[in-house]
Amino acid sequence: MSARRGSLPALLGAMLPLAILLLALGLRLHAIDAQSLWNDEGTSVAVAERDLATIARDAAGDIHPPLYYWLLAGWQRLTGSSEFSVRSLSALLGVALVALVYSLGRVLQPAGAGPRSVAPAAAAVAAISPFLVVYAQEARMYTLLALWAALAFYAALRWLATRPGERSLAWGLVYVFAAAAGLYTHYAFPLVLVAANLVVLLAFALRLGGGRGETWQRVGLWLALQAGVLLLYAPWLPVAYRQLGTWPGVDEPVQLLPALARVTQILATGPAAAPWHDASWLLLLLLLVYFPRRSGRLEPAVAGAAPVVWLVVPVALILALGLYKEAYLKFLIVVSPAYCLLVGRLLGGTGLVRRAGERVLATLVGLLVVSAALYGLRNYYTDPAYARDDYRSMAAYLEAVGRPGDAVVLNAPGQQEVFAYYYDGDLPVYPLPQDRPADPAATEAALAALARPGGRVFALLWATGESDPGRLVEGWLEEHAYKALDSWYGNVRLAAYAVPAAGQQAPARELDVPLEDPETGQSVTLLGYSQLSSRVSAGDIAQITLFWQAAEVLDRRYKVFVHLLDEASHVVGQRDSEPGGGALPTTLWEPGQVVRDNYGLPIHPATPPGSYRVEVGLYDGETGRRLLAPGGEGQVWLEPIVVERPSAPAPAAALSMEQEAGAGFGPLLLLGYDVHRLGFAHEPQAPLHPGDVLHVNLYWQAQAPPGGDWQVALRLVDPAGRPVASVTAAPAGAYPTSLWQVGDVWRGQFDLPLPGSAPAGRYQLQVQPLAPDGGELEPFLVPVAVQE
Repeated sequence: MSARRGSLPALLGAMLPLAILLLALGLRLHAIDAQSLWNDEGTSVAVAERDLATIARDAAGDIHPPLYYWLLAGWQRLTGSSEFSVRSLSALLGVALVALVYSLGRVLQPAGAGPRSVAPAAAAVAAISPFLVVYAQEARMYTLLALWAALAFYAALRWLATRPGERSLAWGLVYVFAAAAGLYTHYAFPLVLVAANLVVLLAFALRLGGGRGETWQRVGLWLALQAGVLLLYAPWLPVAYRQLGTWPGVDEPVQLLPALARVTQILATGPAAAPWHDASWLLLLLLLVYFPRRSGRLEPAVAGAAPVVWLVVPVALILALGLYKEAYLKFLIVVSPAYCLLVGRLLGGTGLVRRAGERVLATLVGLLVVSAALYGLRNYYTDPAYARDDYRSMAAYLEAVGRPGDAVVLNAPGQQEVFAYYYDGDLPVYPLPQDRPADPAATEAALAALARPGGRVFALLWATGESDPGRLVEGWLEEHAYKALDSWYGNVRLAAYAVPAAGQQAPARELDVPLEDPETGQSVTLLGYSQLSSRVSAGDIAQITLFWQAAEVLDRRYKVFVHLLDEASHVVGQRDSEPGGGALPTTLWEPGQVVRDNYGLPIHPATPPGSYRVEVGLYDGETGRRLLAPGGEGQVWLEPIVVERPSAPAPAAALSMEQEAGAGFGPLLLLGYDVHRLGFAHEPQAPLHPGDVLHVNLYWQAQAPPGGDWQVALRLVDPAGRPVASVTAAPAGAYPTSLWQVGDVWRGQFDLPLPGSAPAGRYQLQVQPLAPDGGELEPFLVPVAVQE
């Protein structure tokens, strides 16, 4: 009986590492291809498609050594170049890293530790670490970098723990291999080597000082190992020396506590900023000061200091060398295993089972670490704010809306690889500026050649501070074209410009309407406007020039709005921006200066034909307060614009629908819908509260002649099944279905005001088409959440 009782804990203990590794694998493979490749990942895929010699030659002029690209090249030849394939290499390396953290925990585990020991605790923390999960789902070298760091430390500690002749040579060779591989993976790896050497020197000092008879031969052997690392890296050393000199430092001084808080937050929650960010350095301090009183394979002082030195030294060097900047925080992945070991040590040390106070402390730290990890993982997996740059969506959009005469400009030439990975359209692509620093004359000449009259220019703007700090590309387009779109896809902006057709400029219409800020009394006069055409097709860009003048110096930065409205005041086209596309803020205007301000007004591609009103005006960029015209109105009305039927129905990718539906109702197909709080199309996840207005967009396609005028009834039903808001109208506003043609795609917009007394809970939006003969079809249901 006693043997059986003892076998179950042993079995569970043996299965625990496997369970941790399976957890790590699941988290690293979960939705691994849900996000688009971003710029650097596109570079990885493109470089890995070359032969090994070419990769080495190209890496010599790059900021990264070639080893990761070599490994990825072999991996791509085995598995392909899909998003899942190229990222799965990092995912598997991430699982191997978790296994190494477990092995390191065994080496550093205090003597006599029970099942609740350092190794499984540290490995579990590594398995759920958002920081490690993020980079294990990225086709870059950072997980490999952390793996070499962990292997180098593990081999060095095992070498210290073995006596000469007891496999010490084998562990020494493993260290040499891991250290050299780390150097061939990333130029930040010397941070790890400094920390590892300090731990080994500490061990030597303790042994020599303690009179244990440690000979200088052991020191000589360690130095020989370092020489072996240097010998293996010698062919690449001149390249590394040259490239390290190109890293820009940090000009501004770094504040210590905020920097440590940011470091801890990155290690604990990954990209997601934790709510306790400002005090997160306290967690780091707690982990650093806790030392075990006994050790297994190593001296207690060495075992206690090793993860501390591993974490502290690289962070200190990053701060001292001027490398602390947001773009370099990913280098902290080399110390992430040390963070996991420190957490595991606090959770699994022998002191925790002897002192109640330490047990309470470990429980609180464990809850904090786990909650921080879950918080970070949730944000990484679900929050669009932490998503990678979405080249996939930009390419799909351009494929859908591109037409002959359009062009694509990539302001950073490095975008070519990732954009080509996704884009299968026919538009010509121009990387500009072609030189760094940019040649103004050559850049402007190239833009003048590609911007064809009557066409459009789509600009993908990334890292403009480095690629085009003088804004040559944007400045020329702002002056010679009409910006209609400026949307962020992660850290990339997609801007769309309409190029005016020659001879299409209409004479300016004089207005001379003063707009006054009701709070400051400052005034801006709208002198007049030019409208290139009063008729545009759905999906096209209306081109409007506004002429402004201020009689005095303005101390507020006002934004301009240009809106196209239907008869129910729904927005069908919108452009909000500071004057000059942001290059001419009102605070820089000279008194009496006439400011010529171009605006492209994008017409949604599913806008039904009809006449639409145009309103323009100004509002305070901070408060949203509109400036008022003499009659007290917050806008000025321009000549209406007639929207005409497009030459072809809009493809689904051009509609930017929040959700697809694919629900058929006789001749009508509900393609999809948008459901959000009114005024929050840019933030569709914004919570809906009682008293708000629910805005609904429905996207329809005629699969057959509608055979008359259809209606659609929308009802919002509360959790108790009672309707709280409803509206019945034509599916596409004032454009009746009797005029629809087969294949037409139109959008209808609807507003449903929620009563202030509406209870919070899960609501149901019922979308029920009504046939011309009065027949009611089964409604389509959409869940809607209402918060307190």
